[in-house]
Amino acid sequence: MSTDVLLLNLTRFGDLLQSQPLIQDLHDSGHQVGLVCLDNFAAALPLLRHVDAAWPLPGAKLMAALDRDWRTAAAQLLDLARRIRREAAPRHVVNLTPTLPARLLSKLLAPTPEAVLGFGLDPEGFGVNQGVWSSFLSGATLRRLNAPFNLVDMFRMVGAPLFAPGIAGRPGRFSLRTPPDAAMAHADALLARPENLPMSAHPKGFVALQLGASEARRQWPVAHFAALGERLWREAGLCPVLLGAPAERPMAREYAACAARDRTPFVNAVGRTDIPQLAALLRKMRLLATNDTGTMHLAAGLGLPCLAFFLATAQPWDTGPYLPGCCCLEPALPCHPCSFRQPCPHGHACLTRISPTSAGDLILARLEGGGWQAGLSPELRREARVWLTETDARGFAGVRSLSGHDSEDRSLWLSQQRPFWRHILDDLSSNAAGQAAGPANGHIEKHAAGQTGGQLDAPPCSPDFCRQVTPVLAQAARLLDMLSEQGRLTGKSAKAGQLFLLNCERLQNLLNACPPLASLACFWRELRQERGDRMDELLHFVGLLAGHLERWAAHMTVSSRNPL
Repeated sequence: MSTDVLLLNLTRFGDLLQSQPLIQDLHDSGHQVGLVCLDNFAAALPLLRHVDAAWPLPGAKLMAALDRDWRTAAAQLLDLARRIRREAAPRHVVNLTPTLPARLLSKLLAPTPEAVLGFGLDPEGFGVNQGVWSSFLSGATLRRLNAPFNLVDMFRMVGAPLFAPGIAGRPGRFSLRTPPDAAMAHADALLARPENLPMSAHPKGFVALQLGASEARRQWPVAHFAALGERLWREAGLCPVLLGAPAERPMAREYAACAARDRTPFVNAVGRTDIPQLAALLRKMRLLATNDTGTMHLAAGLGLPCLAFFLATAQPWDTGPYLPGCCCLEPALPCHPCSFRQPCPHGHACLTRISPTSAGDLILARLEGGGWQAGLSPELRREARVWLTETDARGFAGVRSLSGHDSEDRSLWLSQQRPFWRHILDDLSSNAAGQAAGPANGHIEKHAAGQTGGQLDAPPCSPDFCRQVTPVLAQAARLLDMLSEQGRLTGKSAKAGQLFLLNCERLQNLLNACPPLASLACFWRELRQERGDRMDELLHFVGLLAGHLERWAAHMTVSSRNPL
């Protein structure tokens, strides 16, 4: 049962599924992969490929024990960690969960602290992120509105130091196993009994509708789903199949009331499937219409195309389906996506912005002609930003606008961040082993970094946006240059050490005050905190980062003078 790489993912169902491409990459690199996940998602394990051993963590049981007696809970966790470590005997631990309990568990499971990739703990018990992609993922988790990469690719790059040559540069492969025969038989039994089906009628196929989401403010209205289902039956003879967990049964009852009024057949599978049975149902569907949910990621792993609604805080850039050819809809409102933990001042207008008519046009176009474009209408372009999922030239998942909203500053900025962050993170990752060059070569490193990657094809933002961001990038590069100089004198001059710390904080405050640079602000905070006790390594990265920011500022300056 021993494995040389132990993967920890103690997050949600969808995030667990999105570990599959990383597991595939590790397997293709010759590793035996073990997995620690929450026990309430253990039913998904038979769907994952190349998991050589798995240890479900009884999170709810441990929390209940903690409420009774923390000493008992700690003893149970230690016993479990010892058993996993003994059975797995891992050489490396890849922790994708940034919480403190998961960091502690990774420390207990790893043979040495240096064997942890991703989210770990330092010797004093403070959180540390091992690897520059881990630092970026940590910041992206906190400030997702500035995350230009799909979560799957960020997971993959956290584990990339363990990949064989060439694997990190290829597109990720998200392919789940076929559900077991018993689950397929259960799906057939559910589909055999649609409600409201006329005696002489026979469905020409099935379309799945995922009604729920993690929050009510991220749910397309049930009445909209019902209107969509009625049209798909009336015009295409497709029977809607309702999907969801037991807690979503009230929404299924609301849908049933609408369907009874419209005399529309449907299959109610809400609360009537486990994870393999849900996968089996999806295998029998022609398409999925869904909110941003774990069901959407399950469908992507099974190769089922979907029409996905991204409302409130959700956006397809980072949590969209990892499957080319899916269609993602965001409400075309200036306030979308909204910030986390803030009440909506607009009465949740985004929920009803996208009409059932527009969604139906897209689905019928996709089912009848194989593409979404025929379903685009002037009305839809006013209602929604329409995105098509695809793979970019460097193997990462991305989205492309079908509705002309790629000219908005938010879209342009996210597109521009992708090549620059790839240059920055790939350069810092590849140079991590070259720290021996030392801080004295900071200017040489900066110059080399500025020449890395050849011609950039990042699209320019508007002149006003560029004028907002460019001075901050330029000032940040200058501060990094100052840090490089002052860092070489720390230990020799008390004043240089004080100035170094002061300018570290000045840089942090500068970036914090510029919302478009939220990801950079989080990245700098993580970078300096993790390497504050390794000055040579920190200064090595400071020199590299300065060159990239100078180049970024120069690109923004040209863009402001020569807009598209």
